[in-house]
Amino acid sequence: MAVLPSPRRRAPAHALLAITLALGTISVTSPGSAVAAVPTGKLPAAPGGPRTVTLITGDRVTVTALPGGRTTTSVRSAHGGPVGAHVLTYGADTYVYPDAAAPYVAAGLLDERLFNVTDLIADGYDDARRPRLPLIVQYTDVTAARRAPLPGSVQVRGLDSVHGAAVEQQRGDADRFWAALTAPAAKRADDRPALAGGVTKVWLDGKVRAALADTTAQIGAPQVWATGNTGSGVAVAVLDTGVDLTHPDLAGQIAQTASFVPGQEVTDKHGHGTHVASTIAGTGAASDGRERGVAPGVRLHVGKVLNDLGEGQDSWIIAGMEWAARQQGAKVVSMSLGGAPTDGTDPLSSAVNELSAQTGALFAIAAGNSGPDMQSVGAPGAADAALTVGAVDGLDRVAFFSSRGPRRGDNGLKPDITAPGVDVYAARSQQSSEGEGMYTTMSGTSMATPHVAGVAALLAAAHPDWTGQRLKDVLMSTSRTSERIDPYVDGIGRVDAVAATTATVFATGTDFTDLAWPYQPGQRVDRKVVYTNTGDAPVDLDLAVRAPTAPAGLFSLDAEQITVPAHGTAKATVHIALDRAEDDTYAHVAVDATGPGGQRLRTLVGLNKEGERADLTFQTRDRAGRGLAGLILLKEVTRDTAPRLYAVDGTGRLSVSLPPGTYSAIMQADLPGVSGPHSLGLGVLIAPEIVLAGDRTVVLDARQLRQVTATAKQPTARAEVRVDYGRTYPDRAPFFDNYLVPNRFHSLWATPTGRPVKQGVFSLGFRWSLVEPPLTIGGYGRRYDDLLMQTASRSLPDGREQLDLAFAGRGTPAELDRARVRGKIAVVRHETGGDVVAQADAAAAAGAKMLLLVNDGDGRLDAWYELPEPNPALPVASLGRDQGEQLIAELAAGRRRYGVESHPLPSYVYDLVHRYRGAVPKDLSYRPGPGDLARVDVAFRNPVPGVGTGLRYDVSPDQPGSALGGGILPVPAQGTRTDWVSADHGNQWFEQATVQPLTYSSDLLGYRPGSRTQVRWFAPIGRPSMLQDSLVSGRPTMLGNDLMVWALPNWGDSDPHHQALVWEGEIAQKTSLYQGDELIAENPGSSMYGTLTPGPRPVRLITETSQSVVSPYSTSTRTEWTFPFTGAAPDEIRRLPLMGVHYTVDTDLAGRADRRARLAVTAQQFEGVHQGGTVREVGLEVSYDDGRTWQRATLDRRDGSWQTTLHAPGWAKFASVRVSAADSAGNTVTQTVVRAFGLR
Repeated sequence: MAVLPSPRRRAPAHALLAITLALGTISVTSPGSAVAAVPTGKLPAAPGGPRTVTLITGDRVTVTALPGGRTTTSVRSAHGGPVGAHVLTYGADTYVYPDAAAPYVAAGLLDERLFNVTDLIADGYDDARRPRLPLIVQYTDVTAARRAPLPGSVQVRGLDSVHGAAVEQQRGDADRFWAALTAPAAKRADDRPALAGGVTKVWLDGKVRAALADTTAQIGAPQVWATGNTGSGVAVAVLDTGVDLTHPDLAGQIAQTASFVPGQEVTDKHGHGTHVASTIAGTGAASDGRERGVAPGVRLHVGKVLNDLGEGQDSWIIAGMEWAARQQGAKVVSMSLGGAPTDGTDPLSSAVNELSAQTGALFAIAAGNSGPDMQSVGAPGAADAALTVGAVDGLDRVAFFSSRGPRRGDNGLKPDITAPGVDVYAARSQQSSEGEGMYTTMSGTSMATPHVAGVAALLAAAHPDWTGQRLKDVLMSTSRTSERIDPYVDGIGRVDAVAATTATVFATGTDFTDLAWPYQPGQRVDRKVVYTNTGDAPVDLDLAVRAPTAPAGLFSLDAEQITVPAHGTAKATVHIALDRAEDDTYAHVAVDATGPGGQRLRTLVGLNKEGERADLTFQTRDRAGRGLAGLILLKEVTRDTAPRLYAVDGTGRLSVSLPPGTYSAIMQADLPGVSGPHSLGLGVLIAPEIVLAGDRTVVLDARQLRQVTATAKQPTARAEVRVDYGRTYPDRAPFFDNYLVPNRFHSLWATPTGRPVKQGVFSLGFRWSLVEPPLTIGGYGRRYDDLLMQTASRSLPDGREQLDLAFAGRGTPAELDRARVRGKIAVVRHETGGDVVAQADAAAAAGAKMLLLVNDGDGRLDAWYELPEPNPALPVASLGRDQGEQLIAELAAGRRRYGVESHPLPSYVYDLVHRYRGAVPKDLSYRPGPGDLARVDVAFRNPVPGVGTGLRYDVSPDQPGSALGGGILPVPAQGTRTDWVSADHGNQWFEQATVQPLTYSSDLLGYRPGSRTQVRWFAPIGRPSMLQDSLVSGRPTMLGNDLMVWALPNWGDSDPHHQALVWEGEIAQKTSLYQGDELIAENPGSSMYGTLTPGPRPVRLITETSQSVVSPYSTSTRTEWTFPFTGAAPDEIRRLPLMGVHYTVDTDLAGRADRRARLAVTAQQFEGVHQGGTVREVGLEVSYDDGRTWQRATLDRRDGSWQTTLHAPGWAKFASVRVSAADSAGNTVTQTVVRAFGLR
């Protein structure tokens, strides 16, 4: 959890996008305060570059941001191998569901937030920032929750109120935790998934954010004080960022404190908690008594549940609630914090309900600062028992930022009540760096909540025997109401301290009913409103219903008057005529009661009427007509409803009750493949447009499947296959599912769909990465093509050779010895669950040249990465059961010598994409012709030999992102490769190449069909490089007068589309900002933040690097950009006109050029920058003595570049360069690179 975000008005969408691309995510400041001043030279904390998240399963997901808001997502197993997974994009969020987790998600056993990688990264739950994943594990009972935590996790604390415990899963042991959580012994008799160890559900321990003289008068507190009631004797808990114990206004007000934030004391260094605490109980001592809190006589019990950044976790808040209600006996608990909107069944809300019922405490909780969006009330304010507080200004107008209802999921009545929350003046923590003085002004529902908590304390002081529920009813029914009735914005009204504390008659505050379909004609629902009289005389009340937005006749009363006896109760009945309400709608009515002297009470009655439902039944059939088990992903097409996963068991039948509408379904199931009875095929069964007007059955029949293939002109093996399913509809959140097909499948199948869809857009696509086969074995007229090199295994040397094969049973040392495998390929049977490491070690010890595992199960075997062990001591490959048993039979017949061909580094690659839009045809074979593909001649020119990795993401114009599983290929540090790339459908490509410690990233690249392009990786000259759209860091940007740079790239190679960012430790970098000769900021790294002054002085941005381990070249660089700055509007966003400099020089594999080589320089100004011009001048100087002396080069303008011929002396070993360039707008760049390349 965390401090509720500041209630600032939103910037325009394009502005937010630009800032996001430039900086990543910047932490928000305290609610209601101005943006914190940033220390000179320091950038606000912001993530940059790829982010990796280890999921609860142990699988690792890496997300890289691309220009235009797109992303790439790669998924690898716990030990680096490929893994089957759904990468599902809905709206702005990306979820990654590994195959191992999907059934548990479908069964509701795992919190979906555990797989929302967008939110996990945004909340700082990536691996770089959180070494452990925080979880809340719920158990069958409290006893089970107190057992030892599962292996791979550490228990932080018990959470009895939710029958759970807060645990932290250790990233490095995530796969061990997952194995224990899903142990086979946990499976139910009906084969449905279940969790082990008495666990009923696992939740993410999510983040929550922390959501006075004039305002106390606004709610009537001084009049209550005048009666002598200041809340004396009432225990009020404040769960927040802590408290400043030294503040004069809180001296003597604090009864107890406790911190639930690991490693932090209760001291409030944020300021939020002190502001809240003083709004409740401040004495005003620092203002001569003027700035008193609402209930200055109470005793405060302060629990620090949010850290010094104003952020916390669900488990911290639950622990604080248990402490406050159970141990401290607090009558009122004030919680100015909140998380994401929920339906009120999350752990936080459940804890509020449980503790309220157990202890009688009243929890006053902020609604949140996500207004004016509807359904934005966050947890724990979504709890039924919570008194959920919105904010109003000094004129009782609802603040724009105050979160609105109805409650998400069931359209429940939320918020409950409002209070002053705009420009609230209260105590300022003297331990905070924000502001100055003893008091400060803040705004937010965080500020409204303590006003309500204070009034609740005044009421509890007058009636110490009342329960929290009664306090809630009184506060709500006596609130100050307005003529406008909109409970989803205003709640029931603004809290009124005088009315609440003087009332002798009060009513039910709120009543809500959620009705499920079906209904009977003429059906009526009755709801009771209870009126309570604590006085000594009966009271007559006039009743009326007010429902201006509800259909006529929907709500009515059984009586217009009611008499409430002294010290007794009376009930009025609200009749709800369901026929008058439309289906799938929610409505409300205010029941107003008026008594003697004009006393007025109000009760809100709410209704959610579920509309007509129809049963959508899926019948799934395998190729023999029997039931087919698998997973179905179902999405409503025309409405913004989240996609849902459903599991179909072996009966092949699934029924779901749904509103009438149009739905899209895709099912994935295991089927027999094409390589024999034990081969596996992945079946993709599609129903892209299901019109549901009544009960309907949809048959998904595997007998209709057609094989999906891609044909290359050379022999290939599969490195990556992906299935892309897209369904979009105008003005609705887009939905895409990218499924990463795991290695165990031999073949891929899909069902034709017939006619094109009529509503929205449907697409089915396939992505193949096909490579030169890494291993082939053949002989005696047979070719074994079902081979799979175990991921990251060692390989045989490149080339062809004749080798003996020997069958060695199960691969025990004795069997290997009898088979005499020394110098041979040892062929052994693999047993499911067997010890592959022991087999590999035994084969290596026996002197085998290679180990070939014959699978004993169905599908292909990639067993190595099922085990947490280092790479095997010898090459390991597997062979499917069908071909493997054939090979064993041949060996038993005396055959032994086979031709073996190995290509550990592929010399050619086919990266292919093909999509079908609107409908899927019967012929699903993709046969690209010569003019359909682009040829890319790739050269790897790292100065130091070795092996690296490379990848290529496809970026579709239709989708917001791309996913990659097994397509990370080994590449030579020095060598060449020929790639064939799909160039149709408007595809672009994002490419990377890595030789440690360098990872180069490309621009988004588009290739023309039939074209031929040359790409060079790692070649000199390395230096800071700017691109049109930097995928590493975003373009340096200005917001108003503030210059912001995140991760200024410090490396690039000779390709003008490549860029790299080498992290601290491998390269030293310093970045400086000048205006004229004045140093504005300086930072030892790649980031920069500084505020400029409009005027005639030019701006200079300088970055300097030095290194000795990344490369023998470019040992030091200095790049200086200058540009004019005359000022900007505060909200204006500008991309800085920083020019790029690119170099081309022909070098050998070691990075050395001929002494008379041609050197070409290109200076570039980029599109979309502020006040960029046309490049006019370029100058070049060359040094052969590491920059001690320089020679000006004569340049020729050719082919868009400036070129010269080197004249290197015989004694020189290196060439250094210094380039200067200017454009027509007055922007300049000067770049110096010492030892830019070698000489031969």
